[in-house]
Order: sequence, then C-alpha cells, then structure tokens
Amino acid sequence: MLLSVLLQEGPANTTSYMIAGYTIIFGVMLIYLISLLIRQRNLNKDLEVLEEIQVED
Repeated sequence: MLLSVLLQEGPANTTSYMIAGYTIIFGVMLIYLISLLIRQRNLNKDLEVLEEIQVED
C-alpha cells in the first residue's frame, strides 16, 4: 500500500527553490559587477593623481 502511494506522487515541486537560487546567484553577480566598476573608477582616479604628481616633478 505504501509503495503504491509513493509511486503515484509526482516529482516534488521545487520551482520556487530554483527561482530563489537564480535570484541569489544573479544578485551576487550584480553586486560583484558593481564592485568591479567602483574599483575601476577608483583606479582611474588614482592614476590621474599619480600622473599629475609626475608632471609636477
């Protein structure tokens, strides 16, 4: 009896877990991309300052 009940059930509905997983993954990637853009901007500013210092010397 128990075996027939287990076989009649379909696969577990895990769609919400899949959506949550993709949301978290893309959120982390977005935060990482923003972090890289901020670092790039800061490096460009540092490079400009160093070039100005070099020109003054």
